[in-house]
Amino acid sequence: MMTPASSRNRKTEIVNGLGVWLILIALFLVLTLAVGPEVFLGTNLVNVIRQICVVGVMAVGATFVILCGEIDLSAGAMAALSGCTSAYLMVNTGLDVWVSVLLTLLAGMAAGAVMGAAVTYLRVQSFIATLGMQYALTGIVLLITNGSPILNLPKPYLIIGRGYVLDVIPVPAIILFVLVFLSAFVLKYTKFGRDVMAVGENHAAARLSGINVTQTKLIVFALAGGISALSGIMLASRLSSGQPNAAGDLSLQALAAVYVGGGTAMAGTQSGVIGTLAGTLIIGFINNGMNLLEINSYYQKVVLGIVIIAAVALDTYRAHAAKKA
Repeated sequence: MMTPASSRNRKTEIVNGLGVWLILIALFLVLTLAVGPEVFLGTNLVNVIRQICVVGVMAVGATFVILCGEIDLSAGAMAALSGCTSAYLMVNTGLDVWVSVLLTLLAGMAAGAVMGAAVTYLRVQSFIATLGMQYALTGIVLLITNGSPILNLPKPYLIIGRGYVLDVIPVPAIILFVLVFLSAFVLKYTKFGRDVMAVGENHAAARLSGINVTQTKLIVFALAGGISALSGIMLASRLSSGQPNAAGDLSLQALAAVYVGGGTAMAGTQSGVIGTLAGTLIIGFINNGMNLLEINSYYQKVVLGIVIIAAVALDTYRAHAAKKA
């Protein structure tokens, strides 16, 4: 027979399990009352999903880095460089579309591995290493493009960011959800995923338990670099051009999606890429709702900042409450 205490604990477990998805459901209700049910129907819903795909993909890479106990500020610059690199290879050198994409992804992984080496072997804090890499990548993309966009991208390339399957499902959405599914599987069911979580929780204990912490972090940074490159390719395809300044603050938006999704290692409530997907959807629908309500776009950044602080504060509170229980 279930006692009142065990019943309360069970309810708490259910709420913590749903976590950020409850916030997303609450947001749906608020937007339905404020804007109307059309916000989740038809072209607007498809438009929101298309808009969040680039940030969502980048946020998946950021999730791995954060769960590993590090941070990556270079993802936006990596995306800008990757989009322009793939465009340059196709337009200026005449390389095949998919060869250009593959080379760009490999270059992103190589750059990520360099950052991982700086963090692990040189013992540079990831905040500093990735900040330095951000400036370096920004300079490289400006050198490659001379500050000008690269136009006339081939049609097969545009499918990545602008195509549809059966004229209904956006190709970027397929890429995002497949990536989320694969990443969730890796984190939950593979040794590498368990190693990532262990290193993020306590790298000293992980090392004592036989986990190769250096190798794990190198792989995580390389993986994040490749995923950031993929997001840059998707962005260039969506814009139909390689834009050296297109990525803007995508790094911060990706990190925001991770923290809003409850994936912060410091709070001890890592919900992984599923939570990151929810966080990305929350940010996307908040921005979309404010646009539909014709609220000044400048306020969106203010609201996003408040949401990030509130999300991290909620995660921290839940973590402390769980420890006391």
